[in-house]
Amino acid sequence: MLDAISYPNVDETISLIANFQAPAIRDQLMADIPGIDEPMDRVLLAQTDGGPQWSRVEWAQQLLLHAYTHSSTKHSAPILTAIAFVNWWEGRGSKAHQFLQLALEADPAYRLARLSDLMIGSGVVAGWNMDKDRAFRPRGLETS
Repeated sequence: MLDAISYPNVDETISLIANFQAPAIRDQLMADIPGIDEPMDRVLLAQTDGGPQWSRVEWAQQLLLHAYTHSSTKHSAPILTAIAFVNWWEGRGSKAHQFLQLALEADPAYRLARLSDLMIGSGVVAGWNMDKDRAFRPRGLETS
């Protein structure tokens, strides 16, 4: 789906939502978003040697938002948590916190959302944002 140029059909969207319900699959899907071939834990915590493919990350966020609009409340917490990670990777901690709050409203016991909210709330900054060459730059703000 990340290589596609259009949104997935209904069956593909349902499959994506279903895959996000299984923690091991969810983690792998999230780690695949930045397009970096490094260990999953390093990718999820933005502690990689290589930088993310930001256009891919932005498209992934659009796909996740699309999936969220098609998910039921009881299936939305993993997707909202993934959207929160994308926002955290892009240096938008406050926005990430908002998505994590939505995830916790959908499922107050959703552990990844709770732990992620504690991490982001404590001020942990995504490693990519500590390096100006790997940090996210919104379109129009790129420097040559």
